[in-house]
Amino acid sequence: MLLLGRKTAREKLATFLHMMALRMTRLHAMPMVADIQLELPLTRKVLSDYLGLTMETVSRQLSRLSKDGIISIKGQRQITIHHMADLFAETSDERTG
Repeated sequence: MLLLGRKTAREKLATFLHMMALRMTRLHAMPMVADIQLELPLTRKVLSDYLGLTMETVSRQLSRLSKDGIISIKGQRQITIHHMADLFAETSDERTG
């Protein structure tokens, strides 16, 4: 969480989504395929509180990631990650993705 404090809103959200995708693929022994589907375990309000952002900022950043083709959104909680490498690049993390 300390590292999240130094990131932009987009970087925080990308980091969260990237961590969720990694956890899901490891738990379900899934390969890192092109499209990874997630169901967010949190509402946008709870997610915004967790990331230290406003709900509006979370919604805006999700929309921007979607507009950039990195993810797509269906409903309030279903996210499809189309490009894990691009999502990882948005985290500003220096480790390899």
